[in-house]
Amino acid sequence: MKKRNLVSLILAVILLTGLASSAFAEEPWAGKRLGVAHITLYDEWCKAVYDEFMSQGPAMGFGEINIQDGNLNAETQQKQTEDFITQKYDAILIDPVNSEGIVPTLEQAGAAGIPVFAFDSGSPYEKLVTHVAWDHAQTGVLTAEWVAKYAKDNLGGKIKVGVLAMLNAVHTQVRSEAFVKTLTELLGEENIEWVFNQDFGETRESAANIVTNNIAKPIDVIWGAVDNAAQGAASALELAGAEGTIVVSAGAWGSEPFGKINDGHKYYKMCVGVSAANIVKLTLESVQKYFKGEEVPKQQNIELAVIDASNIADFIKYYQ
Repeated sequence: MKKRNLVSLILAVILLTGLASSAFAEEPWAGKRLGVAHITLYDEWCKAVYDEFMSQGPAMGFGEINIQDGNLNAETQQKQTEDFITQKYDAILIDPVNSEGIVPTLEQAGAAGIPVFAFDSGSPYEKLVTHVAWDHAQTGVLTAEWVAKYAKDNLGGKIKVGVLAMLNAVHTQVRSEAFVKTLTELLGEENIEWVFNQDFGETRESAANIVTNNIAKPIDVIWGAVDNAAQGAASALELAGAEGTIVVSAGAWGSEPFGKINDGHKYYKMCVGVSAANIVKLTLESVQKYFKGEEVPKQQNIELAVIDASNIADFIKYYQ
């Protein structure tokens, strides 16, 4: 009797597995090969995007997920995208290093019948199926609003600010421009001293060097366009034993920024949270819709969250 039950159980599992596989195979996106031209893997958020594509892609029924690191180099990314075209991938997903410069290459993809989906940064490529991103200007606005409140609550409405901008990508340029503009509108130009406003490049070391070179000047808040800038600033302040300076980040997600905020870090106090899982999920869902013949919105934004000590409990659970 036990042997018969075991055989019945095995047959049931095989049947269910077969039915699931059959249903999955009927989906028009099943087995599609995706070439992902990633902008870089230089920070925790970008690495999280990589991990999410590698995890969610197969789980959603796609075939090969080939992710190439553009290393913030437009020529490198162009060559990687051309390789995807030559190898006849079913779709190209791209976070452009140079939004306009990549257009001729994407036009080659279009001519080859390969649909292109942009995530994070966009592109003026006319046949782009969709651009899945987050409102980069809004990150500047949200951080400016937080800093303005901090200045009014703690500094009498006057503030000395250092800006670690990132100018080698259009979307990060937008963040710093929106931050400067919004903070000026909220506090008044006469109440703000811009201690420095420099392009930090991309590494924590370069951000730390800028902060170290200005450490003798009083700085109330250091703003980072990306989390590498903010983390580099925090490390420089910590090494110098600086007093009275805090750091905010225009875009972060993960154990490092959440852990610092949760633990009451002396310098790192706030970030705009951007879920790597959500941006990848919406991108892959858009690819599914495309292959099903459904309409895909040309522009899609995921939700942003201002994360600080007041609400970190709602986010730390993701990376405890």
